[in-house]
Amino acid sequence: MQAQPTPNAQPQFPIQELEQIESAIQTSQRWIATLQGRRDVLTAELDRLTRPLPAPTRPLQQKTIGPGLEFHGVMTRHWNYIDIHIDLLRRLWTEFPDRREAMARAMGCYGTTRAYVAKSQAALFPGQSTAWAERYSRPLVPGWYVDTNLNRERMRRILPAAVAAAGLKWGEDVKTYWRATPVR
Repeated sequence: MQAQPTPNAQPQFPIQELEQIESAIQTSQRWIATLQGRRDVLTAELDRLTRPLPAPTRPLQQKTIGPGLEFHGVMTRHWNYIDIHIDLLRRLWTEFPDRREAMARAMGCYGTTRAYVAKSQAALFPGQSTAWAERYSRPLVPGWYVDTNLNRERMRRILPAAVAAAGLKWGEDVKTYWRATPVR
């Protein structure tokens, strides 16, 4: 015989189905969170791989100057020290004729018996023979001679004195490069 539903009995609620649906939603949410994290990682990697390369910046080019001298921003190359020395003095003597005596005195302060520049070869090398004076001097400008029997260290002392006496600044208006020097 069949059981008759009682009029006050409530229909059976599918609780088991509700629990399965809740479990499926929680599992799906975990999978979505995992997939979103993996998507973010892959998107970042794709961005990195497809990002345009930055335009290569050109490294500061270094150029090599010298040996030679820079006079008022114009570089002149020379092969040996004495040519640097004579070229600088010739430029000073040409550009500042009214300061020639002052430049000669300033340079002469660095010698005991030598003048380094003088109005005659005999005055350039007092007590030396004419042959000696001709061998170790060159005409600087008309009426002036320069001593060529100098080493670089002596030139490095007397040239700044001549430049200062001309009213210029050593290292700004005039620079000497005794050897090849890299600059930017």
